Amino acid sequence: MKLSYLKIGIAALLCLMMYSCKQEMELPLGATLKKSSKANLNSLAGLQCSQQTEQTDYTIYKMTSDGYRVGDMAPFFDAASNKFVVYYLKDIWDDPTNTRHPMYAFTTTNFYNYTEIGQIIGSSAATCAQDNAVGAGSVVKSGSTYYFFYSGRNNNYVSCGSKLEGIVRASSSNPTSAFTKDTAFPTMTVPTGQGFDENDNFRDPYVFLDGTIWNMVVAARKNVSGTWRGVIVRYTSTDLTNWSYQGVLYDGGSTNYFMMECPQVIKLGSTYYLVYSDQINKYMYYRKATSLTGTWSLPAGTSRFEGKSFFAGKIVTDQYGDNYVFGWNNILAGHVDTGAWSWGGNMVVHKIYAMANGDLAVTMPHTLKANLETNNYALTVNSQWGNVTNTVPGMQSYRIISPASNDIANVIYEPVAKEKFKISATVNYSSSAKDFGFMIGACDGYNDFYSLRFVPSQNRFSFDKTNHGSITASTVADNDVPITLAANIDYAIDIVIENSTVVVYINNQVALSCRIYKAQNTNWGIFTDNSDVTFKNIQVKYP
Repeated sequence: MKLSYLKIGIAALLCLMMYSCKQEMELPLGATLKKSSKANLNSLAGLQCSQQTEQTDYTIYKMTSDGYRVGDMAPFFDAASNKFVVYYLKDIWDDPTNTRHPMYAFTTTNFYNYTEIGQIIGSSAATCAQDNAVGAGSVVKSGSTYYFFYSGRNNNYVSCGSKLEGIVRASSSNPTSAFTKDTAFPTMTVPTGQGFDENDNFRDPYVFLDGTIWNMVVAARKNVSGTWRGVIVRYTSTDLTNWSYQGVLYDGGSTNYFMMECPQVIKLGSTYYLVYSDQINKYMYYRKATSLTGTWSLPAGTSRFEGKSFFAGKIVTDQYGDNYVFGWNNILAGHVDTGAWSWGGNMVVHKIYAMANGDLAVTMPHTLKANLETNNYALTVNSQWGNVTNTVPGMQSYRIISPASNDIANVIYEPVAKEKFKISATVNYSSSAKDFGFMIGACDGYNDFYSLRFVPSQNRFSFDKTNHGSITASTVADNDVPITLAANIDYAIDIVIENSTVVVYINNQVALSCRIYKAQNTNWGIFTDNSDVTFKNIQVKYP
C-alpha cells in the first residue's frame, strides 16, 4: 500500500533520529512512493521477499511432467528427424519398483517446446547385472542403428565377483524407442594392473567418430606418480564392439581433480575441445588442443563459461552447424534457499560458439530468446533511494551513484506476476570500488536481499545470498562466473526466470545458472554500492 503523508512524516522523523537520512530522488511518473532506508522502513512498503513453494510445471528448463528431476544429459541430434533427442537420467532411486536412474528422453526443435519420451533404458532387476543401476552415457548412429553406451553400476559387485562400475551397450533402430540391451557386448571395465582404482570410478562414456575411427573417453581415477587423481582415458574401435585402450588422454595437468565426470571431446572448426565436470567443486571446465591426443592447454581467457549450478554439460551440433551445450541446474535440499547442493534438477541449454581466439562462449538459444520476447510486461516501480536519476523520461533507464561502501542506492520494482519471464538491460559503469547489479527477493533496499552482482575488482559476476551489508572482498560467492570487466563499456544482460531456475547471460559470452527459490513473486530491483552505474532500457518480457 502507499504511504500516507503522516507515514512519510514519521519516516522522516525516524530517519533524523537514526542520523541516516538520504535524499529521495524524484520518481518516474506513476511510480509508487515507498521509502526504503536503514531504519528498515520497507516493512511499511509491504515488500514481498518470501520464497515461493517450489513448482514442477517447467516448460523451458525441463523436468518430467510427473514431478521427477533430471540429470546427466546425453544429447543427440537426429538428422533423420531434424530433432534434438535429449536422453537423461530420471532421478528415481530405489523407489517401490526398484528403479535406479532409468534413462528417459525429451525431443525438441526450439528449446521451449519439449515432447516427453518414455523409458529408453531401465535398470536391470538381476542382482548381479552390471547395470543394476543406470548411469550417464552417449548415443551414436552407425548405418541404420543407434548405439547407446552407458555406465552400469552394481552395488552388489563384491558378492557377484564383478566390478562396481563398467561400460555397457544397448541399441535401437529408432532413437525415441526403447533400446535393447546388447547382452553379447563385452562389458568394459577399468584396466587392471596399471594403477587405476579397480573397485570404483570408471564411468560416463562418450563415444565419437574422428575420421574413420571411433573413440571413447571415460572418467576414471588413477595413481599418477604416487598421487591419486581423476583422469580421462581413451579407447578406439573400428566396429563399436571391440575397443582398444589408448592410455590416459588427460590427467588434469596442474590441477588434481578427484574425478573429471561426464567428459567429452568435440571438434569445432580446427580445434578439439575437452569438456568435463569437477565432481567436488561442481564447476564444468574445458581445455583446447590442435589434435585429438593433445597437448591440452588452458583457454586464452577463463577455463569456464558457467557456474557450479550447471553440471555435466555436453555439446551437440544441429543441421545448421550451430552448437548447443546441455546441462542441469541442481536443486537444493528441501527446496529451500538454505539447502545443500543436491544431485538432479532442471535441464538448461545454452548456445555455444568459439570466439576469434578459439575460446568458448555461450549465449541464449536464439529460438528461446525470440519466444521469451513475445510480450512486454509493464513494470511498476515500488521505490527508489539515494542518488538516482531517470536518464530517459518514460523509460526504465537510470544513472545510480553510490559514493561510499554500504551506502547503497537503488530502484525497487514490484514482483513480476509471471511464471516465466526475461529481464533485460544494458549496464555500463564509469567507476566501481565495490559492486552493482540486481536485487532478488528484496526485503529491503540496502541489506536484506540476494544479489546478482558485477564485481569489477575481481573480474567476475556472482550470485550471493549473503546479506549485502556483510559482503566483503573475501566473501565466497554462492555461485559465480569469471568475466573480464572494464569501465565505460556496455554489458548486455538477460536474466531468465522460470519458477526457481534463474539463468543469467552476460554480453553473449558467459552464463550463470542459479537455483533461487525466492526469485518468483518477490520484489526485485537494481542497486549500486560505491559505484557510478547506468542501467539502460530495463525491460521485462514473457512468452
